[in-house]
Amino acid sequence: MLSFAVAGFLYWNFPPARIFMGDAGSGFLGIVLGVLSLQAAWIDQSLFWGWLILLGVFIVDATFTLFRRLLRGDRVYEAHRSHAYQYASRQFGRHLPVTLAVAVLNLCWLLPIALWVVLGGDGLFGLMFAYAPLLVLAVKFRAGELENI
Repeated sequence: MLSFAVAGFLYWNFPPARIFMGDAGSGFLGIVLGVLSLQAAWIDQSLFWGWLILLGVFIVDATFTLFRRLLRGDRVYEAHRSHAYQYASRQFGRHLPVTLAVAVLNLCWLLPIALWVVLGGDGLFGLMFAYAPLLVLAVKFRAGELENI
């Protein structure tokens, strides 16, 4: 049911977006994915590593942004536009190139590594290998930096 709901939302939100999920929707979706990943870990530890790898773009961007804002002393509960994907969309002038790049990154980089881990590869190594270029992208696209207004 969740996949159908997200697919329906994607139809209306694919760039250019016509609706906005907001914090309530994205928070709910994040909690559901977190619960599903914990349920998978209950079944097999490698499935948990696979989930962490597949959610890497969101985990790295959100975590990197949050840590930078915390270190700077920002109120992390206030609205901001300092995620890497937000800087990238402003740099490219629209959201479509960023959306397509994230899709390619997930399909061509994260999915193969997640499959390798689930099929018997080392989870921690797979996670570090998968996240390394994501961290480089977070730095390149200034995740968590103050916005120049």
